Amino acid sequence: MKKLIFTLCIAISTIFSSCTDIVDVDVPNGGARLVIEASINWEKGTVGNEQTIKLSTSTAYFDNNPDVPATGATVTVTKENDGSQFVFTDQNNGNYTTNSFVPEIGADYTLNIVYNGQTYTASETLVGFTQINSVSQEEGFNEGEFRVRVLFDDPADEENYYLGEFVQANLAVPALSSIRDEFVNGNEAFVLHFDELNVPGTEVDIKVYGISERFYFYIEELIRQSGTQGGGGPFQTTPAQLKGNCININDPNEEVLGYFRLSQFGRTSYTIQ
Repeated sequence: MKKLIFTLCIAISTIFSSCTDIVDVDVPNGGARLVIEASINWEKGTVGNEQTIKLSTSTAYFDNNPDVPATGATVTVTKENDGSQFVFTDQNNGNYTTNSFVPEIGADYTLNIVYNGQTYTASETLVGFTQINSVSQEEGFNEGEFRVRVLFDDPADEENYYLGEFVQANLAVPALSSIRDEFVNGNEAFVLHFDELNVPGTEVDIKVYGISERFYFYIEELIRQSGTQGGGGPFQTTPAQLKGNCININDPNEEVLGYFRLSQFGRTSYTIQ
């Protein structure tokens, strides 16, 4: 009997040790991709003249290095209704900045980037936002965990889309939540933020953006792919690359990552009780 037990132990040990073999996965690398982080965000009650656009080039899937800053580009944004052009100055670290931007709700803007002899472009409308009315909390799915509810007015007789962003010290990246006004048109709407780290004493910095329909469906898919409400940042590696609204006019088949959007937003803060 002892001999049988010993034999079984050896067999089981062999099975489990074989599970520790390292498997090298050969992931195809299509080369670096230009990443365009061009979110023009206008906080209510401010002038909105200072804006930043970030450019970088992506790295391979298993590369531990961060994306490489893309410098030496020419970056401009044109306001189509009056032809105003805003030049974003290269800061030599991947950031391109301006202090002369003029935001206008409902105006169309065109982004133009010249980088490495290629021209990239995208167009969007600046979407407005009403105001945040109140913030409340409610019991979450687990004991001692809370959901944060942010309420705001939704304009009547028009389609509206919103993005909630929640920043807190115990989350590595902002949590995101997007909604549409399909069932609350003209009434008070809300975005919800729920996470197991939403415990008493947690301070949450809250922003709610007005966004376009196209960006709504883009960010919805990005949140879904991330597997959690909090996601992993809007330009992390995802199971399937999402096509944004930026294109290379010299080579329309090039995969350009990122998005150009313009949003007005309301901001507040809340401490979970």
